Amino acid sequence: MFSLKNHFRSIAVLEIVSFFFILTVRSLPLAAQAELKKPQVAASSQTAATHFVEQAGNSGQARVGKSRLLPSLLGLAVAGAIIAVLVLTVFKKTGYNPHIIPMEFVRGVDNLYFPLLPGQTRHYQTTQDENAAEVTVTATGNTRLIMGVLCLGVQERLVADQRLFEDTWRWYAQDRDGNVWYFARETKKYDYDVVTEDWSWQAGINGAKPGMVMVGRPGDYLNKEYREEYVVGVEETKAQVLGLNETVTVPFGTFSGCLKIKVYSDLDPGRVEHRYYASGIGLILRETVPESDKRLELVSISDEVPAAPENR
Repeated sequence: MFSLKNHFRSIAVLEIVSFFFILTVRSLPLAAQAELKKPQVAASSQTAATHFVEQAGNSGQARVGKSRLLPSLLGLAVAGAIIAVLVLTVFKKTGYNPHIIPMEFVRGVDNLYFPLLPGQTRHYQTTQDENAAEVTVTATGNTRLIMGVLCLGVQERLVADQRLFEDTWRWYAQDRDGNVWYFARETKKYDYDVVTEDWSWQAGINGAKPGMVMVGRPGDYLNKEYREEYVVGVEETKAQVLGLNETVTVPFGTFSGCLKIKVYSDLDPGRVEHRYYASGIGLILRETVPESDKRLELVSISDEVPAAPENR
């Protein structure tokens, strides 16, 4: 997609170069005019020797004028280089700036590795506090307009001992290239009926920016880094495609031709996740590296929305 950062960087460099080119060009006629204003003495009133001395003096003054002009131009060039470096440094520090154009997004999400079929629920098994737990992920069909883009809502629940521990809503949209963008998250953690943590962000609010949770052409991102979530100091998740043809076995079955994606964050450098996606299904396995015993595995898929569990 079009990069606003690169566009503005090119404009800034072009304006800086043009500015100093104009200064240089305008300095040359000014120096020439200064030379023309120097007093001239009629040759008829001078002796040959005096005439020679004056010519020598004028030549010396011209050399002095040129010698003064050169350092000025060099100074302008150095100043221009410094300003250019500062401008480019500022653009570099702004970091991640995706340019979202609502017209480039489509209705629905049908990426083969991240399909969202309204009403479909995927059931996973995992652990919570070393106890067996279940995670349900339901494509609800609910929509929300974020940054001018119509996003689909997905509800994820973590349940253990028939008690709700986490309730998360995520909002996604797909662009024309097949990339699935992650626009918002609302996560609440429960200790019985008390909300203990509220992890929420929405793109376009308080500096939060959308990222890609799944790319349209995985082969183009093989071992290349891209952003999944971006909220400065809160969520700065990155991802890389590590494999295109993995074979994975989970309780739901054995799948070949799976994508393997590495997910990590500079805010938590010791934690890395490997996620595996099967074509036509989506996420089938998530494991934490090196603690591979922390796994989320697909158990079943249903067309029923699970009933809300008790959180007390």
